[in-house]
Amino acid sequence: MSERLPPSIDPVLYELVSTGLRAVCNEMALLVAKSAYSIAVAEGRDFAGAIYDRHGFLVAQGETDLPAFVGITMVAVPEVLRSIGVANMRPDDIYMINDPYVASTHCNDIHFVRPVFYDDQIIAFVSSTAHWSDVGGVAPGSINVSARSHYEEGVRIPAITIWRAGELNRDVVALLLHNMRESWERMGDLNAQTSAVRLGDRRIRELAEKHGLAAVLAGMAEIQNQSERMMRENLRALPDGVYEAEDWVDEDVATGDPVAIRLRLTIDGDHADVDLTASDGAAGSGVNSTIAATTSAVFIAVGSILPTMPMNAGILRAMTIRTTPGSICHAQPPSAISATAASSMEAVIGAVTLAMSAALPARGAGVASTILNTTYHGWDTRDGFATTYICYIWSPGGMGGSRAKDGANVVGSPYASTIVNVPAELQERRFPLLYRRYQLLQNSGGPGRSRGGMAVHQLVTFPYVAGTLSTFGNRERFGPPGVFDGQVGRTAGMALNPDTEREQSLPVFSVLVPVAVGDLLSFWSAGGGGYGDPLERDPERVLNDVIDEYVSIEGARADYGVVVRELDRRCLSYEIDAGATAALRAELQAARAGS
Repeated sequence: MSERLPPSIDPVLYELVSTGLRAVCNEMALLVAKSAYSIAVAEGRDFAGAIYDRHGFLVAQGETDLPAFVGITMVAVPEVLRSIGVANMRPDDIYMINDPYVASTHCNDIHFVRPVFYDDQIIAFVSSTAHWSDVGGVAPGSINVSARSHYEEGVRIPAITIWRAGELNRDVVALLLHNMRESWERMGDLNAQTSAVRLGDRRIRELAEKHGLAAVLAGMAEIQNQSERMMRENLRALPDGVYEAEDWVDEDVATGDPVAIRLRLTIDGDHADVDLTASDGAAGSGVNSTIAATTSAVFIAVGSILPTMPMNAGILRAMTIRTTPGSICHAQPPSAISATAASSMEAVIGAVTLAMSAALPARGAGVASTILNTTYHGWDTRDGFATTYICYIWSPGGMGGSRAKDGANVVGSPYASTIVNVPAELQERRFPLLYRRYQLLQNSGGPGRSRGGMAVHQLVTFPYVAGTLSTFGNRERFGPPGVFDGQVGRTAGMALNPDTEREQSLPVFSVLVPVAVGDLLSFWSAGGGGYGDPLERDPERVLNDVIDEYVSIEGARADYGVVVRELDRRCLSYEIDAGATAALRAELQAARAGS
């Protein structure tokens, strides 16, 4: 449990300390974005920085930090403290860890942790987490959904001292980089994260100098106490009861069978019991979730539904998370885990979203899409390059619709809602590929009174060199569910050389698929689940969707019972046939009643 201290700090000073800590996190993020080498980190913002109290409990995060990483580091930093030992920590030390089973999502997510010393005592910790585009293993990019164990997925790093008293452990760095592709890029990201935690250390000591150490320590404690109070108040506002939900991972690649995430959420006064013990056992492939990823998923999903509050360790004081070690939600070594983020972790978020929506319909939402990830690898023989490449691209999808509004279009899943879509032009300049299409996918948002967010369709060609393709995602078999009669979002999918004699349908779980010069890859994410009965959607909103090409005329009729007439497509001139719409909706309602 995190430290509970009385709020021995006046309100003005508390605001100065709390906003100062958030500003430190934001500055750490800016430094990583400006200095990291890999596109996924520097341009896609696949990173996070955070601050913890002297016991290793989360206090503050950046406003644009990846939610998944912030949730995971609530487990990662205490593990570093346990493994290294506070008595063994020294000023200017920096620790490194990516061990998925105790502290991370998968091996790609590297955490740097630095103790902050002031007056010869540890007063805080800072961390920087980033997704490294390769950490070894069988598949370039280290995402190997067909893996049977973590030994096929990359280097697993326990808590180690990467900088001891300001001196880089070059032997360890050399060992790691010798087992990672594009090692120059890995070193660039290492330096960026090192600089970020050094900056965080310096800024926190400056806060202590400015406001006094006692004020900073009291502020860190009160930030968590405030979140606990708000969390408990929010839980007390919910009806006591048991809310059950389930969501699905498309398949265990080893068997082809789907994998179930089953949740039993119990609200009892100001406490929530999140029981995932009825979920399926461990998968034989890389779709298992680690306890860190599962904890983060619950943290994110609960925070997404409940009213806004500072997200820190105080939230977890009001929750109990139950899992079965060795299950899909709590992987144990050597179970494969590299594809967890876009499969089981995302399905945990889906199950919690459904249960929380039942408990709090006013703030509920359809389930969001996950991210469809693709990695291209090969040897770039173009003039001026003559090197290997690893191109890691994600395809965002739609968020779920809510009572208040439609779901957002083409954004990351809740666990990655802060990522940025990397410009096609930048990828074309860096890697041997060309974009033919990047557009919203019509009719992809789950129909509802509030529509689910739109998916994106990408079309990429390989005009210069051959290579291999590996992918992972979810929602190809089971689209994101809707709530309160809202319908499921359109499913994701992939195809190689579509509409040609060489067309090949690809599963979203693919590893080392050969790609020839001239091949064309078509891939699309899933749309978000809808909220409420689509026959109750205002016809004028449906008309606007048709004008915006979010929904086709046929989709308006079939999904919403709205008859739209095209007057002049070039001028975007359409109108609603009110009489035909009323008759069609009555017919669809009658058909429902009779079924």
